[in-house]
Amino acid sequence: MNRAQEVPSAVARQAAVLAAGREVLVAQLKPLVAEAPAVALLDFPAHGNVGDSAIWLGALAALRAAGAPAPAYTCDADNYHRTALARAVGGGTILFTGGGSFGDLWEKHLRFRERVVADFPDNPIVQLPESVCFLRAESLARSRDVFNAHRRVTLMARDAASLAVFRGAFSAPSHLAPDLAFMLGALERPALPVRDILWLKRDDKEDRWQGQVDEETVDWVQEPQTRLIRWSKQLRQAAAERPALRPLDRRLQPIGYPYLAAQRLARGVALLSSAKVVVTDRLHAHLLALLLGIPHVVLDNSYGKLHNFIASWTHASPLVHVASHPDAAAAQAHALLADA
Repeated sequence: MNRAQEVPSAVARQAAVLAAGREVLVAQLKPLVAEAPAVALLDFPAHGNVGDSAIWLGALAALRAAGAPAPAYTCDADNYHRTALARAVGGGTILFTGGGSFGDLWEKHLRFRERVVADFPDNPIVQLPESVCFLRAESLARSRDVFNAHRRVTLMARDAASLAVFRGAFSAPSHLAPDLAFMLGALERPALPVRDILWLKRDDKEDRWQGQVDEETVDWVQEPQTRLIRWSKQLRQAAAERPALRPLDRRLQPIGYPYLAAQRLARGVALLSSAKVVVTDRLHAHLLALLLGIPHVVLDNSYGKLHNFIASWTHASPLVHVASHPDAAAAQAHALLADA
């Protein structure tokens, strides 16, 4: 088969991966939200990590596709208010955004979920697709007890390993579903690439390769202080200093959520699009490169999140290449560049 004949096959395989992910998400979510009188979407990512903003926007798209009403209440982990949520959602369904924070690596978000689950014992609660990582048995035991005391919880896992944890420790129904960023659909590059290879590497507690990468790397957690970001931070700071302003913070911050998320997503898309080939250990750099049609090499994080996800959902894409070490990733990236 010549190269001209191979291209349509590769395009078809790529399209099939994206379509399958969206179909599974909607099929899993529709029975949980389509008939809900109201829904709430909790734990907006009030930080610069591009991937979490992609998840939030994907969650909004998934709710629309599944026939859910628009969220009657949204909040982040710092401006949650039990009475406001109860007033807005009534007996409706409460959803936690997805991601990689179900566990004790990013404990703040897990404790927030536990608080809400305890506050709303009678409402249906859905945990949207998550990667799960518990490093301490006592943390898992605490979460198990809180969630198992609630009889109307549904858990979604982003990979088979996470699903095994849910099914082994939690009594709630649990399902396998891909990351919500699939719901963004295929994306277009905003500009032509200006560099050959981009190394987008995390620099946090999930970093597996500190000191082992010889290339120049960037991350996408730090963000420019745009007018919208400054407004959000100033409002939060004012509410922290003057408790009388906290109701205003709770009302106004959610108005900015979709715009903040879209701004952060655009920044990540522009960064990835600046290169012909990407090497990354961030799950959403992998997913956004997939949606942008950029060939890329994926290294794993500290607990296997990326390779587990790829094995579950994206291994069939011709754009995805897996490496077990930065040296191997560099060699693969240069080979991809030669073929570009």
